[in-house]
Amino acid sequence: MTTIVGIQGDTFALICTDSQISDVDDNGYVTQLAIMRDGVGKVQANGKYLIGAAGDVRAINILHHAFQPPAAPPNLKGRKLDHFFTVKFIPSLRECFEQQGYAMPDNDLKTHMAEMGSSIIVAINGTLYTVDGDYSWYSDVNGVYAIGTGAQYAMGALHALHGRGRLGVQKARQHAMKALAAAARFDPYTGSPYHVHIQDTKKESRSRY
Repeated sequence: MTTIVGIQGDTFALICTDSQISDVDDNGYVTQLAIMRDGVGKVQANGKYLIGAAGDVRAINILHHAFQPPAAPPNLKGRKLDHFFTVKFIPSLRECFEQQGYAMPDNDLKTHMAEMGSSIIVAINGTLYTVDGDYSWYSDVNGVYAIGTGAQYAMGALHALHGRGRLGVQKARQHAMKALAAAARFDPYTGSPYHVHIQDTKKESRSRY
């Protein structure tokens, strides 16, 4: 259980995540809480990517320790980057999950679509994408994202704070942290500490605070 927030800037992509893990029984009750230690958080750098998952811890483990994403040309942007993400990244992600045994079981319908049990957020070349359980992806025109159990609270806070126009890195960081705090206030499955990851195309660096 998780809340992850993303903010798209003109020259950067920012992802902010909580650190709480919640075990939930069949009746929906939380039976155990844990905090992920440093170095094994829900969002990590993987090659030139920042990748995180909301849902199953198994997906996080695979993304950070087994997945080898395809290398994207550094100057790829716009529709060409979308095309690369569709025809290269998504099939590679699906193949890795299925090889690791992380996929919904097949049913008897020939039209059954590929599925997995998490939502994923990806930053590549300073561009944010979210990937749903059926491996479809989208990028939001407003440049704000939230996934996980506290997503509605975080998104409401983001829209209240964000206003119109693009933000600088520091203001985006402040808004993301406030959005996560709002999610944690109302969602029992979200908790501190919070971590911010920044992919800056000008500095070609990633930061974690």
